[in-house]
Amino acid sequence: MKRVSDLNHPFYRPLWRRILLVAVTGAWACYENFVTKDPMWMVLTAGIFVYAAWVFLIKWVDPEDKPAEITGPAADEPPVVEERDEGVDRR
Repeated sequence: MKRVSDLNHPFYRPLWRRILLVAVTGAWACYENFVTKDPMWMVLTAGIFVYAAWVFLIKWVDPEDKPAEITGPAADEPPVVEERDEGVDRR
């Protein structure tokens, strides 16, 4: 089952769409703050604006830039850790 709010959807890839979404939520928050002055809607729209700015501009990582996940038998193995002998003289 697919999540309702899939932030890796191809719709969100272009930068102009993400900026437009943040700008619309910011304008809505300003409208509620300066015109209607309803405290509940002011807080709600400001929260939506902050969340949109965080997700779409600050924290955004392009889905195509993410490294591919390891699948198959290698995914079940623990990572190999190389031990370094620092400060040990082996002559």
